[in-house]
Amino acid sequence: MTDGLKLPVQTSDDIDIENATFNGWLLEHFITSILVFSSLGIVFAARTNAPGSWHDSRVAQPIYRVLCTKTPDGYYLVADTAFPRGTVEIKGRICAPLKDGQQVMGTTDQIVEVMAFNRELLSYSQTTEWGMRAIQGSFGRLRIPLSCNDSKARGDLLEICLQLHNLHTIKVGFNQIQMVYFKHWQQTDDDIEVWTRFESMLFLDQHEKDHVA
Repeated sequence: MTDGLKLPVQTSDDIDIENATFNGWLLEHFITSILVFSSLGIVFAARTNAPGSWHDSRVAQPIYRVLCTKTPDGYYLVADTAFPRGTVEIKGRICAPLKDGQQVMGTTDQIVEVMAFNRELLSYSQTTEWGMRAIQGSFGRLRIPLSCNDSKARGDLLEICLQLHNLHTIKVGFNQIQMVYFKHWQQTDDDIEVWTRFESMLFLDQHEKDHVA
């Protein structure tokens, strides 16, 4: 799951910095970060501290390159409609819900199937909101406009917050994404086996038991 996180930043007297951080859609000054959450609520990929005027798809370019080389066949990120505007190489690596008013073509059965899958994407994409809220709710400093003149200090602060979020998620486990989905992954003896001896299982066994909806 991936989405953009916009954090407020001070207004700079430097016209170039002021223009770079001004978001014409929101009419405020921001820096943009793209965060990728795992199903356990851990941030496992991020591009942080980009100018707030940049489109999310542009900020995510380094993540696109990872998608091209690291994502196994049949797997993809769930995102909003801002992200599939990347290169041809990432085709099939990102799934996003349908846009409002988008026409769905096909037979009745095909349309029903597409709409059912779209509802699942909409439901699952909500988890990024939980992840963003966990980060912003835990670190009050991120709700106060960040310095516009010290990019390095700003980047260090963001990295520390993300690392602390992951540490808390791994060691404490109190994370809404994990709480919602984890219980569904341990409903049968086979599911418990995946979580208790995953590292010793063959890849074929892992693939066979992978049935996350």
